[in-house]
Amino acid sequence: MRKVIDYLYIVLFLGILLIPLFFMNTKPYSVSETDNRTLAYAPDFGKKDFRPKFETYLKDRIGFRDEMITAYAKINDTVAGDLSHPLYENGKDGYIFFGMHNVIRYGDYHRTFAEFVKAMQDYCEARGIRFYFAFEPEKTSVMRQYLPDGVNYDDSWVEEMLGYMDELGVHYIDNKSLLMEKSKSEQVFNVKYDAGHWNDLGSFYATNHILSRIHEDFPEITELSKDEFTISTEVAQYLPVSHFEINETVPKFTLKETWTDLSTAYSDGLDLNPSYKHFHYYTSDSEGAKSLPRLLMFQGSYYNRGTQFFADRASEYIGVHSYQNVIDLDYYVNAFDPDIVIFEAAEYTFTDTYYNRTRMRAADWNPPLVDAREETPVEEQLDEVLASAVPMEERNLYVLEYTDLEKVYMYDDGFRSAQYLYLLADGRILDLQKDSFDTYSAMIDTKTDLKHAYLLVVEYDGSRKLYPLTVQRAHFLQSDISEATSNIRPITDPYLYVEELGVLQNATEFTTDMKGNSFSSIEIQLISLATREYCCTLYSTASTGNKSGALLITEPTGWYRLRFKVNSSKQDEYIDYITFLEGGEYYPYSFVVDKLDTQHVVVSDFSIYGPGFATPCDEVLPYTMDMTDHAVPGNDREIVFTTDVSENRFSSAILSVLTEDAEDFRELYSASTTGVHHGYYTNFEETGACTIKIRANSNIKDESASFYYQLEKDALYEYSFELVEIDEKKVVIRNFQLKKISEVTE
Repeated sequence: MRKVIDYLYIVLFLGILLIPLFFMNTKPYSVSETDNRTLAYAPDFGKKDFRPKFETYLKDRIGFRDEMITAYAKINDTVAGDLSHPLYENGKDGYIFFGMHNVIRYGDYHRTFAEFVKAMQDYCEARGIRFYFAFEPEKTSVMRQYLPDGVNYDDSWVEEMLGYMDELGVHYIDNKSLLMEKSKSEQVFNVKYDAGHWNDLGSFYATNHILSRIHEDFPEITELSKDEFTISTEVAQYLPVSHFEINETVPKFTLKETWTDLSTAYSDGLDLNPSYKHFHYYTSDSEGAKSLPRLLMFQGSYYNRGTQFFADRASEYIGVHSYQNVIDLDYYVNAFDPDIVIFEAAEYTFTDTYYNRTRMRAADWNPPLVDAREETPVEEQLDEVLASAVPMEERNLYVLEYTDLEKVYMYDDGFRSAQYLYLLADGRILDLQKDSFDTYSAMIDTKTDLKHAYLLVVEYDGSRKLYPLTVQRAHFLQSDISEATSNIRPITDPYLYVEELGVLQNATEFTTDMKGNSFSSIEIQLISLATREYCCTLYSTASTGNKSGALLITEPTGWYRLRFKVNSSKQDEYIDYITFLEGGEYYPYSFVVDKLDTQHVVVSDFSIYGPGFATPCDEVLPYTMDMTDHAVPGNDREIVFTTDVSENRFSSAILSVLTEDAEDFRELYSASTTGVHHGYYTNFEETGACTIKIRANSNIKDESASFYYQLEKDALYEYSFELVEIDEKKVVIRNFQLKKISEVTE
């Protein structure tokens, strides 16, 4: 009996240890409430750094992690007076700070950041937009007299960086000196809550410092007064993003004037970094607000939690989480057409986590087509530009409409070699940028008039071309276009509209001007838009005529390129057809190869149907079978491969196919690990006999089993088998099947 109890105790103990594994957090882009950061991603298996990255992933994602950290912190604080928490650290006189970090030294990162801010300023001012950079101090800097003993806070890098900004001519506002002075007589940072950010009183003073600078350029924008707010207090029970109890009374500023929140209507379709998705769009309800400028503010957590301070100082106040998103400045300027851009950054955010140095250096925004900083009026400058442009034939401008924003884009192979593209519409000059769909696009307000729009193309030699545009409304994407797979949602109508994409509306001709280059065949490949990786080849042919097949999507639901690629001896040519495909669905397709010779390939009438146009059959095909000498059939269709050849070593099981007119086997699948394996095969050849061979692949002499079937043209088949055992002398295959699972129906 005692042994039974001990055994049950061990089982129970091990079970308790395993419970956190069952509750692991596997959600992509997950942010920890305890750490206030994005948790580690799952590493790629087989990579050199898999082990250390997996350890980090496991530590971050283990079940009940936040609860365990909070419990440990409470016990430590109660027993030893020590705040053991990933985010926080005790200071003097009851003050709590964010955890201490190493001393920062001024260096290349800060120079890159300053140069990036100057580039932002130049981009905005050339387009008639006033730009301001606001530097916000952290609590550690302002309240340094309360830091723990032994902590030497050295922020000399700030003065050096701001000095470099002075040299560059950046318009910046430094709130550090202001808040350090205010902190001598007022509580602009709370004692405990918030451990890093200013409180509402500090935000009030800092905002007024920014507004006083803007007032110099926009007299209609004035500083705030405390009379505009209901000022009260509230009790903060816990430290932010934790369950650590503090019960501190903190100031609360509530704006008396109201505003209208249009955030949802404008966020529909907006491409925000998946880790930093805060966005708001407010219009002021106060009298005379419509005459105020429109403000676009790239802001961090200091203002994400204090949006009331700018809500009444602009006709429209658009707030975008600045971290990483600010690098796509042109995207947001196109979308919101602001009069003022503010970029505010807190002292602790000057790292790659928040503003990636490589991306800041690589920021590639269109140069100004006309420059508002020049003495010549922009209207006259634009007239000169248009007069120098060569008139061209009309092109299509495609528009994907969301709620209050829409995406305009150009999809045209002729623009791949262009240097810059500009859209002239409704008195605006919009910068078109190449996106991951290989289209030139911009987000704009749906109120933008596109009736008399023009495309101005600047070539690398400086020449300009002007194209009148016809607007084509694209309905198949609607509000579901997305470049981040975590945001993709199934759409109600995922059909392709050839006329709207303009890719294969008419016959498409592939040619080459490379000496000695010769075409040999054409194939259709499936490529993921999310990862840009090759998935599979759907069809390959070296002959003309009508072609068709059926595609089963074994990849995740999402956006894909169907790439028509002409293979050649030197340089291949291709075009992409973009579509949304649903995992597990069948898609019949057809096209015509009108011409295929060494110098010209013409393809037309491509169509893809579905999902739902392929009829599942689930029909297991009858077969006959041949075996080699050392392949022995067993029960349940088990096949055992052995060898008596000295030094012969098996390494994998390979599945291959030989159709009636082919000269040799074509490999379908290779497996070297035990388990159930399956795949798909579309028979593009004429209806007839087919051989499927499974062979135990070896270094000297293979062993094999051949299955003979009658296969139908353009039907889709699924093969499956279990690799039960594999070593150098023995391979065991069980339950090989070939099933017809769909047939093409027009």
